Parts: sequence; C-alpha cells; structure tokens
Amino acid sequence: MRAWSSFGLRWRVIGVSCVAVVLIYGLYLAIPLPGEKLARDYSQVILARDGSFLRVYLNSQEQWCLPPQLQTEIPDKLKTAVLTYEDQYFDRHWGVNPVAVVRAAYLNVKHQRVVSGGSTLTMQLARMILAQPRTLYNKFREVFLAMKIEAHYSKREILQEYLSHAPYGSNVRGYLAASYRFFGKEPKQLTWGEAATLAVLPNAPGMIFPSKNSDKLERKRNQLLKRMYELEIIDEETYELTLLERTPDEMLPFPLAAPHLTDRIHATHHRDIVETTIDTEIQYETNFFVQQHAAKMKEMGIRNACALVVDNRTGHVVSYVGSQDYHNLDQDEQGRVDGVVATRSSGSILKPFLYAAAIDEGIVLPQTLIKDVPTYFESFSPSNASETFQGVVPASTALIHSLNVPAVRLLNAYGVQKFYNMLEAAGVQSLFRHADDYGLPLILGGAEVSPWDMAQLYRGLAQGGRFARITYDPSEVLEPEQELVSEAATFLVLDELKELIRPGLEFYWKKYGDQRPLAWKTGTSYGHKDAWAVGTSPWWTVVVWVGNFDGESNKNLSGMASAGPLLFNIANILPEDSKELWFEEKAEDFVMVRICEETGFYVSSACPNTMEVKAPVHMRPMKVCPYHQRFFIDPSTGYAVCSRCWDGHQAAAGVLKFTPDINYYLRKNGVIVTEEPIHNPACRQLQEHGILQITYPVDRANIFLPKDFDGSHQPLIGRVATQFPDREMFWYVDDSFVSSSVSNPSMPLYLREGPHVLTVVDAEGNRDQVRFSVSRN
Repeated sequence: MRAWSSFGLRWRVIGVSCVAVVLIYGLYLAIPLPGEKLARDYSQVILARDGSFLRVYLNSQEQWCLPPQLQTEIPDKLKTAVLTYEDQYFDRHWGVNPVAVVRAAYLNVKHQRVVSGGSTLTMQLARMILAQPRTLYNKFREVFLAMKIEAHYSKREILQEYLSHAPYGSNVRGYLAASYRFFGKEPKQLTWGEAATLAVLPNAPGMIFPSKNSDKLERKRNQLLKRMYELEIIDEETYELTLLERTPDEMLPFPLAAPHLTDRIHATHHRDIVETTIDTEIQYETNFFVQQHAAKMKEMGIRNACALVVDNRTGHVVSYVGSQDYHNLDQDEQGRVDGVVATRSSGSILKPFLYAAAIDEGIVLPQTLIKDVPTYFESFSPSNASETFQGVVPASTALIHSLNVPAVRLLNAYGVQKFYNMLEAAGVQSLFRHADDYGLPLILGGAEVSPWDMAQLYRGLAQGGRFARITYDPSEVLEPEQELVSEAATFLVLDELKELIRPGLEFYWKKYGDQRPLAWKTGTSYGHKDAWAVGTSPWWTVVVWVGNFDGESNKNLSGMASAGPLLFNIANILPEDSKELWFEEKAEDFVMVRICEETGFYVSSACPNTMEVKAPVHMRPMKVCPYHQRFFIDPSTGYAVCSRCWDGHQAAAGVLKFTPDINYYLRKNGVIVTEEPIHNPACRQLQEHGILQITYPVDRANIFLPKDFDGSHQPLIGRVATQFPDREMFWYVDDSFVSSSVSNPSMPLYLREGPHVLTVVDAEGNRDQVRFSVSRN
C-alpha cells in the first residue's frame, strides 16, 4: 500500500512539474520580451513624384537597408527561391523543424564537423535578433525565441522581417537594397536567376559576396535552380535559359537626382521615406542643360549656374538643380553650394511687380510716359545700363528694355515702404534690412533674393496676383493665396513681357516662341556678379541664375546673354496643354478708359488726340495729361497770345510741351520736338514759364569733388536744359558772373568747399536757380 502511495506521489510531482513547465513556457510565449525584434534602423529614401528613387542615404550603421514599407509584398519568385533553399517546410512548422534538426545532428556526427545547422528560417531570424556567437547554448536560445516569434507573428510577417534584414554581403542588408545594388531593379522585376542569387546570398554573405567569389556564387545559384527544376517549380526551358544568366560581379549605385534638394530634405526630415514633387524626367533634362550651359560659360570665366522649375497650377517644385555639378568639389567651382536657396542681388527682376502694383495704384498704364532723364535723389543717381537717356518713354518700353531711371522714378512715386511690404507679403524671406535701409536702389538689385523666392514671386504673377508658398512636399498643405495685385494688372504686365525680344537672343526666342508664348524677364546685378532669367506661363515658372558663387564679377556676365539661352532650353522641354497656352483675359476685370494718345495719361482738355485702352476695373484714378497745354494762336501771325493781347478771335490749340530736360534728350536722340508757339513780341509779357531748367546740380545736393592726377580739384560740370537752345545763357555762382554760352548746355564750374547758389538766365530773362554744397578731399 505504501509502495502504491509512493508511486502515485511521484507521478503527481511529475505531472505538476510538467504543468508548471508548460505554464511557464506558455507565459514565455505570451509575453513579448524587450529587445526581441530587429532594430528599425533604415536608410532614408527620398522619392520622386512617380515613386522612383531620387536618393538613398546610409543608415546610422553605414548600411544600405531600405524600409520594408517600400514593398509590403514579397515577390513570388523570391519567396519561392528563398523557401526552397532555406526552409521548404516553412509554412508547416512552428518555428523548429524536428526532422531537420535530427538530420543535421546525424550529418554533423557523421562528418565530425558542422555541415548542417538544421535551422529554420524563423530560427535564422531569431539568430539575427540575438546577434550572439554560434554556440550550443545560443542554439537553444534561438529555438525558444523562434517558437516565441511563431506565436506572435504570422508566417508572412516572419518572412518579411527576415528578408528585410537578411545580410547580403558588405554593408547591404535586406532584399530590397540587394535587388537594387546587385541588379538595379525593383524586387518584383527579378528573374528566376536573380531571385535564386538573392536566396543563396544570406547563407554565407562573407564568402560569396558577388565582387569576390562570383564563380562560387554561380555554383550555389545553379544548384538551387536545379533543385527548383527537379521540384517542377520551373520548367526545363526556364531552367536552361536561367543558367545562361551571369551573376553580378559588382554593386550598382543608387540613383542620385536633385542632390542639393535631397541634402536639404535629409537635414530637416527624419522619416524613413520622404515623397517629393520632383519629376524625374524634367529633373534630369534640366540638370543636363545646366551642365551643358555651364560648360560653355566656364570658357568665359563664369563657373556656376542653378535652375528651378515650378508647376504653377499646384505650386509644386518639379525640378531643382542647385549647381552645375554636385560632384565637383573643386574649391573654385563649389559644386556643393545650393544656389537655389543662396541669396544674390536681384538685378532688374523685381521690376514687373513694381509695374503691376503701380498700375493698380493709378500711377501708370502700359502707354503712360515716364521721364528718362538724369535724376538725383540726394546722393543717389540711377543710370541706365546703356548710360544713355531717352528723355521720356512709355511704361511698357521702360519695362521691356529694363530701363533703370524710369523704374526708380516709379518706385519713388509708389513708395519704397509699400513695395517692400508687398515683397514680404509675397514670400520674399531674405529681406533682412528695413525698407529705408534699402531705399530706392531696392528696385535695381539692392535687395538680396534667392531663386526660390523668385519662383514664388513669378508664380504669383502667373496666378493673377495671388501669391503663396511653393513646396517640394506633396503632403504639405499650402497656405491660402494672398491677392496683392489685381489679376488685370498682372495680365497687362505679363502681356508686355510676352513680347519681350532682345538683340542677341533671336535664335532662342524664335526657336521657343514659335511653339508657345512665355512672359520672361532678365536681370544683371551691379558689377556684373549675377545674371538672372525668369520665365512664366499658365503652366510653369522657370528661374535661372548664372554667375560665380564666390561673388566674383565678370564683364561677360549678363542676364540676357548668360542666363537667357538656358531659360529657353529648359522652357522648351516642359509639356503644356495646347488649349491653354496663354492667360485668360477676363472681360469683367477691365474697364475702358480714354487716355491721351501721345502721353498715356487721362485726357485733359488740351489733348488733341485720344484713344481708349483697357485698365483694371478697380485701378485708382490716374493723373490727367500734364504735358499738353492750351495756347491761343493768332491765325494771321502765328504768334501765341495771352490775356493781355487776346482779342477773342484767336483759335485754341493743344501743344505737347515737355520740360526742358526732356526736350534736351529727345533732341539728342534725333526726335523732332514740338516747338512751343512764340508769344506775340509786340505784347509785353511776364517771364515765360518752364523754358529753362538746371539739370545738374540738383537743388539741395551734396557733391564731392575729387582731386585730379596733378593734385588740383576737378570742376563741377553744370548742365542746363532749355526750350530754346539757340538763346544765349548767362551763368552765375553766388551772384558772381562766370561765363555765357550758346547752344552749349554745360559749363565747368571751379568751386570752393561749402554752400553755393547757381543761377542761369537766358537772353529773354528766363531763369532757374539751385542751392547745393561742395566738399573736397
């Protein structure tokens, strides 16, 4: 009886122990332990808008390991090849294959060395997780961890995890990276031979790395192909053709497009996968043209160029070329500099925005005349690039030919602070000084802007005066657009820029212009340091900058010759809808106004010829014509009469009467100037008005006179404009007579330091006077 009792106790102890072991093991399986998964350390992948690679970066371990979410399904060919080679019973075991373990033990004993591990694919995943030396103890740990993995993950997840992190030699991990590095293609495009190659590589990546042991790799692959043929996974024809495929003998590089943009993204985004709006075809073609153009410019000592292309409909950046050659690390060429975000002098490319704003403000219309004469604003005196003056020009001509003096006069009328505020509201982020610090030179390149900012501005023009940020991130929600100028004003400006044809660019303009219209503007910064060309259409905005990143000037550098051809080469590759080649002219945005045909201002009672033109419906009222004056002419003598000699029979006539300084430059340029009717000499009249004007020095100017080579101080050259150049003029300085002149509008004046008064009087008593100060070194 005691024996039976003792026997039963032993069995109860054994049973309890077994239950305890099962419970403990069940608890082990049920509770995930920390660290029992592979580290999520992936290469950052930056994608174009079609999903292709722009660039792939190494992970923190200097490895190529692509994020598994790039391809969530293992391709059938690769899956079949891997399971055939590594674990034929993968779908039927629970982490450990007892048959494989027994077979491995038998073979290892038989050969007195390790010839088979008997590891399942799940056990290999466990080994990668544990990352410990291959010992008997660690083998038991792998077994238990493999069963735990099977308890928590599906077969699909286990296979995905294994293949996404498997070692393929060197610093390549995961089937995704291996497929691209060894075959240059997506895994779903792998052939049977390529899939078999990737299946055998993780088994011994150090021994059969492609660039080291290609013969051994080929034998391993062919053995697997033969096995798949014997298992009737592939047919005989496929087997024989696949044997002819060569195994890879080198690693292929990942694509590298838009490197400056991808560097910018890599520095600010930490996601494994970053999608962009870059169009790979446009990107590669833009890069090609930038490199080609830069090579030509290099012969003239111009080393750098960059370009940006934006889709106007979405605000998405489709091409981003930061320099002519990202890979060129030469200190002179500075290929790693990102010119797209570098701030440079704007040159003349801000002028279209000023003209559009001035139209809305009622200062000008495209037909309105603007003075183009020597102009002085205290110490600032702008000059045109040609160093000539036309006297007066229509606003459209001043814009098309990028005349500086009319632009400065226009900015002075519009207001520097107001224009500065507009640029900031439109998205220009590089204005780091106050408006007063920039002053009137702001419109001539006194501000620092980047191609990125310029793309935003010109896209705003193309959007009808509605400005918003541009982006390379398709997931970014852009802020609502701000309407800063009217759609009608932008249409008038863009329509003028569309007709912009410059000498020297006929070939590029005709080659491009025959296909589609483009509004474009060039600009050159002071000192020939920056050349700009910007073009916009309903579909695209293209910004080009050419110059030297180190700021070195070059007399060959100009927006027209240096940047213009590159602009047209890029614009010519961009696709557009033939149904929407130009901006829609909306009738409701315009109103017809009557202007003076000769001056472009609102009609006055003295204007003899008028015309109707389109103006923005909400444009502020413009000035009436200031240049036509009414004269009463005696038909018998041809003399003008005044109230002293008018007898009521004279006819009224409107005469175009420009100021003396305008007439001077009109005559100089061969323009026939309308002569003011001579007043009846028999009538004693007070002094005539607007007959004579001192053009230099200007009133209240502070003038510095330098020394000449011999040590003497140079004279100040006084200048006068008069309606009657044949009249004798008398020059006085500080009420002292200096000299007289006839048909000579200038006079050298030798002055002491300090304040002075210059007076000029003509033979009829007409006079002008200015006060100024002189300083000398």
